[in-house]
Amino acid sequence: MKVFRGLSPRLKRLTGNSVLAIGIFDGCHLGHQKILRKLVERSRRLGVASGLMTFSPHPDRVLNHRKINLIQTGRQKLECLEKHGLDYCLVLSLERDLAALSGREFAGKILKSELGIREVVVGEDFRFGHNRRCGVKELRLFGRRHDFKVVAVRPVKKGGTQVSSSLIRNLLEKGQVDLASRLLGRPYEIVGTIIRGRGFGRKLGFPTVNLKTQNEILPTGVYLSLVAIGNRTRPAVANIGFRPTIGGRQPSVEAHLLEFSGRLYGRQARLYLLKKLREEKKFPSVEALRRQIAADVSRARKLFGGGGRRLLQP
Repeated sequence: MKVFRGLSPRLKRLTGNSVLAIGIFDGCHLGHQKILRKLVERSRRLGVASGLMTFSPHPDRVLNHRKINLIQTGRQKLECLEKHGLDYCLVLSLERDLAALSGREFAGKILKSELGIREVVVGEDFRFGHNRRCGVKELRLFGRRHDFKVVAVRPVKKGGTQVSSSLIRNLLEKGQVDLASRLLGRPYEIVGTIIRGRGFGRKLGFPTVNLKTQNEILPTGVYLSLVAIGNRTRPAVANIGFRPTIGGRQPSVEAHLLEFSGRLYGRQARLYLLKKLREEKKFPSVEALRRQIAADVSRARKLFGGGGRRLLQP
């Protein structure tokens, strides 16, 4: 998948006559996946390229100055898109000039003149143009004027609730990772580099890998988890938070691997949060903390031993 940042005259060589999806796609959740499947299906049927137009930073950060913690890093999102078989991804910054375009101008100047799109695939609730004034009805109208087709994909619902990035963010921030995973279609993933910690876990008899990460949603608590390093995935108990018993002041992400001992500093790791075991809390003593960690590890072993790996399946 080729990645382009910003518009350029050379883009049309690839985007011309292609099928394009448009959206932020934070999380690449089940609703996004449905759109991506339709996108690739249409492009293959037509024998043309498939692509996605997305935006970074998040438009609400730029236009409304809202604080939004994203589900994925930019790299995670691109990895997800590539797995779906896209040919290209166009990442735009929604600066004032672009945001000021009306829906009519966006369709004519960007989709037709700049990119030469043949078909556009969007969700039924897609909004665009200045102040998000236009929807699918207007996009179809502009498509007829500029000779591109519009395919609208119905939203995905789980338990009667529409799957959305905002809902998933809310679940994750509450630590409800098992519910969020059902809407994502996979466990929530934190990616980072293994760094040297204070060695406190090792002193307690439960050494941990400590992650330096750019992920923005770090739900505090203790979790049944999996850690993938290279081509190996190991069961683990993860702790996310401030480690109040030992006077921690900075948030940390660490995991005790149940089936490994050794040094992994500098390696890249993926931490998958499967189920919340408990809240992080301050214990009256280090010994009380050690006993609780032992109980957490024992519980995790039982869950994995009872088929807990199936928690990977949402």
